Amino acid sequence: MKKRRILLIIILLLVIGIIWIVEPVSLNPFSKVEIPRTESITDINCEGSAFTLDGDLEERANDTINKYINSNSFLGVTAGLYVENCLTYTGGAGFTSKRGQKRADSDMLGRIASITKPMTAVAIMQLYEKGMLDLDEPIQTYLPEYPKKPKGDISIRQLLKHTSGVNHYSSNWDALSFTHYPTLIKALDAFKDNELEFEPGTQFLYSSYGYTLLGAIIEKVSQMSYGEYMQKNIWDKANMSHTSLEEDKKYEKKSRLYLKVKSTFIKSPKTDLSVIYSAGGVQSTVGDLLKFGEAVLNNKLIDSTSLDMMINATDELAPAIGDDPYGFGWAVYDHPEYGKIIQHSGSQPGTSSFLAIYLDHRVVSVVMSNSFGSGRNAFRLSRKLAAIALE
Repeated sequence: MKKRRILLIIILLLVIGIIWIVEPVSLNPFSKVEIPRTESITDINCEGSAFTLDGDLEERANDTINKYINSNSFLGVTAGLYVENCLTYTGGAGFTSKRGQKRADSDMLGRIASITKPMTAVAIMQLYEKGMLDLDEPIQTYLPEYPKKPKGDISIRQLLKHTSGVNHYSSNWDALSFTHYPTLIKALDAFKDNELEFEPGTQFLYSSYGYTLLGAIIEKVSQMSYGEYMQKNIWDKANMSHTSLEEDKKYEKKSRLYLKVKSTFIKSPKTDLSVIYSAGGVQSTVGDLLKFGEAVLNNKLIDSTSLDMMINATDELAPAIGDDPYGFGWAVYDHPEYGKIIQHSGSQPGTSSFLAIYLDHRVVSVVMSNSFGSGRNAFRLSRKLAAIALE
């Protein structure tokens, strides 16, 4: 009798777990209800602009997003385009919540994951412009808490370019953190005793922990928390009114977190991002990310000389392992048709995102989705939306 009771409890817990994760399969909106098509907002004023845009741009952009939603590429997605002195377009389709069947729109708030990295890199360059740090000094100059390593000293420049030797996650499971750290300096405890993967400056290894170190340096040098510094010096200056660190509280318009497993979207556990706040702990909207791109283009955050330093990938090491050339916080790509593009993807539980700035054409393209596992589609959708403006 006792064994039967225990077995029933186990079965009940399994059923509850399946319902919690899948919400359940029967609530997959793509099999039960009409999929919300794209709703968009477009502000066009191209007088005096070099751009000549077709009158059906909004319709073509909406149709492009709808094709991705109809093919089950995303559960919910928002996307946007900015063309300097001409146009801002934002659109959203699909669902922010399977259980509540809430539709996604341009105001959907979500994780941006590693798109945080170029923001952190811009913050470092602001401090560099003010003479508050040296890019080539050993990081212990600013962070004595981080122990010296036998394989050599690490510089801020190497952290920015992912050539420091600081380790990244060992697996997708290793990326899941449920521990909260009150500051990024305290978050160093999670990895500061790990040995370097190689001698600094000799190889490329993408490392979110390396950008945690950069965030801790920002805290030490500015004497502000990372969130306070970013709010005052990045987000406020770029008029990004819906951008913040993700904290443990409720947010209006915040999407739920999902994982894409083949054709099914399952609920993701809510991970704690405080160990990588400066590498991937920011939440935002598609409109705010367009404003960030605009601020970069118009030197609202750093001057053109600093931006040139950030996008100089002539001495980078990334191609040795097949990655895009990497500058300071940006992947740098020379497109045969569209010219120089600086870009960054983002991927973690609850999001696949992509931001691209077309420097030669003064265009920004953004895609944010609410599911891990849709990264390739976020990249492709971003490129296709940009092509509509650049044709």
